[in-house]
Amino acid sequence: MRSFLKYFLLIICFTFNIESLVLASGGSPPPTKLNASPELLEKGKLLFLKFCAHCHGSRGGGDGFNAEFLDKDPAEFSNPKFLAKRTNEKLFRVISVGGAKVKKSHLMPPFGYTLSEKEIWSLVTFIRYLGKDKSLVNVPSNVQSERPRKPVLTKPDMLSFSKWFSEKGKKKEQIDSGKALVMNKKSCLGCHQLNDEGGRIGPSLNRSSFNYKPEWLYAWISNPQNFRPNTKMPNLDLRPEEARAITSFLISFQPEEKDGKFEIHEGWKQYLSSEGDPKRGEKIFHDPEGIANCSKCHLVKGRGGAVGPDLSFAGTSRTRKFLLESILNPSAVITHGYQAVMILTTNRKFITGIKKNEDESGIDIIDKEGKNLHIPREKIKKFKIQKISTMPGNFKDLLEIQDIRDVLAYLGSLTLPAITNSDN
Repeated sequence: MRSFLKYFLLIICFTFNIESLVLASGGSPPPTKLNASPELLEKGKLLFLKFCAHCHGSRGGGDGFNAEFLDKDPAEFSNPKFLAKRTNEKLFRVISVGGAKVKKSHLMPPFGYTLSEKEIWSLVTFIRYLGKDKSLVNVPSNVQSERPRKPVLTKPDMLSFSKWFSEKGKKKEQIDSGKALVMNKKSCLGCHQLNDEGGRIGPSLNRSSFNYKPEWLYAWISNPQNFRPNTKMPNLDLRPEEARAITSFLISFQPEEKDGKFEIHEGWKQYLSSEGDPKRGEKIFHDPEGIANCSKCHLVKGRGGAVGPDLSFAGTSRTRKFLLESILNPSAVITHGYQAVMILTTNRKFITGIKKNEDESGIDIIDKEGKNLHIPREKIKKFKIQKISTMPGNFKDLLEIQDIRDVLAYLGSLTLPAITNSDN
């Protein structure tokens, strides 16, 4: 028994000395066990990967793909010295109210109007884990577990906006006010590009006036979760006058490059010279035996595929010119989140599809047949985002002019009742 105890003590001392040597030589400490429930930690990890990793990096090193486009380096959560200076309450506050409210970078958006208090505490927990910080994260007992809900814009709200926009939306004072908000006060440029400035998480805003209707921009930036509950774009809790001013600025914006003014191709104007038949356009769109067969890839009100963007309210959100461009030249602008990826596997096989998710386990895609595929990380040799749309680019040769007019008319009829249309 005495020899066993002696042997056991020797093992403990040897293990302790090895760990001390590793730390003294600058090596990484052993994995940290955080004082938190596994469920809270896992929830925080999923939220971090969705909302934070593109800037802060998947391991918290401040090296996310979007970091290079920001004026200020994102915080390094994997740095123990950084976390040692910040209490849990301080981390919770900056995540909730955003950088501007705590006198930090305005490019850090607020998440307190998008996520529940419990979800934000789970982010605090995971951030501590990234920094190998063993501090106990005490979640308050009265914490809210439901996500905040902002009132939905009503039809009177939208009618009021349309009237305001037609009377004041193009005035310089409104445009200048919106510019100040976008460029210097709100977190828009943390995710979106204007000219060559800004992030690459969301779609570029350089083509806002060509792509979007003003009503849609106003409704979307006022409450993005109302249209897409799982969108990555946080609710910025904009006041109505702020949302109006930002809309005015984006609708008036023209990029600085010489060919930055977006206009429809001269030869395409014949498609817009007269209205089409929406009923006939619907048949062309959904006919599985037809030349177009649009619904193979596009979803409309629960009907169709998921390879391309959902077009259920295309008539509300997009201009007629943009819809025409998307049909005749789909690679001109590929809707954010629908870029094709080409994957070369370790057994020299090429796989192409729309990338839907990427994490440490691998890449999830939807192939051209609409099938969901998961390619494990260890089987991926390399992959590349494609600049060419998976949508065929020869519809102007396959369809008659009237066919395209009819499809445009059908897409234009896909509207949300609470949002009115205006002539852009």
